[in-house]
Amino acid sequence: MNKPPISNNDYKSVMVVTTTPRHPDRSVDVDGVKRNARYLVERGVRMLMPQCGTGLVYDESLEAYQQTIAAMMEAVGDQAYVIPGIGPGYGRALEMGQIARDLGVDAMMIMPIVGPASPEGVYTGFYELIQSLDLPMVLYLKDARLMPVESTVRLARMKNVHAIKYAVTDFELFDALVKEVGDDTVLLCGMAEKPAVAFMDHGAKGYSSGMANFVPKLSLALHAAYFCGDRAEVERIHTLMVPFEDIRSEGKGRYTASAIHVALERIGLAGGPVIPMQTDVAMADLKKVQEMTDALMKHEENL
Repeated sequence: MNKPPISNNDYKSVMVVTTTPRHPDRSVDVDGVKRNARYLVERGVRMLMPQCGTGLVYDESLEAYQQTIAAMMEAVGDQAYVIPGIGPGYGRALEMGQIARDLGVDAMMIMPIVGPASPEGVYTGFYELIQSLDLPMVLYLKDARLMPVESTVRLARMKNVHAIKYAVTDFELFDALVKEVGDDTVLLCGMAEKPAVAFMDHGAKGYSSGMANFVPKLSLALHAAYFCGDRAEVERIHTLMVPFEDIRSEGKGRYTASAIHVALERIGLAGGPVIPMQTDVAMADLKKVQEMTDALMKHEENL
């Protein structure tokens, strides 16, 4: 049975931003992509975001991008929605979007612009991408200067825009977006579990997660407990997860992806090296990441 088209309500969940497992030569581990994806869907994940920040899309080749998404689509079938990132920049986003659309993805996320840009230029670029690619879209707001409230709201009101992944530490701006877009566009915390509870207190309906690559049940349980009103369980799980997020963010996020690669290998899934410009976990930090993974997995296995 075919899955229904993705809807706004589907985003009210945990969006797992998947890693891109690799062989020692840094080529994509296609079988590893499939194995990791099946692990997630078997544990209840229904929203997969390959080739985004944690997947290191900014430094990816188009060939590897195509390989990764094709493998994930094959692995999950109708069991989950696949929402890859596209970008950065207009031309790159258009090329990736065409690849992803041809592979039959359910939606896409336009990654933040990292080169020279202006608010007017970003609005025009996003508008044309949304129109041209004609699939459900998630907007990624990481620079409030380039995506002010007025232009972001105009984009959010386009028929194909389903959600906004918000990754700015500005609750006043977030509150303004919640007020303006209402229930028509789903607001998501885009900075993982550490600030997710605070953003859900301000109206976010879900959040993106990198840790959910290896502890998906914990992340889903945090989300479920919040919307069931079980604050004690929310705080318990949140306290467990924050230290690993702190490791990922050390040194301006040098281990954003690589710490998760280590964790995945630790539990028998596919990790491997990361591509530049990220850094593999240093030997001096490896034991600490592995020990934290072991401790988290004990809680994961009890769910």
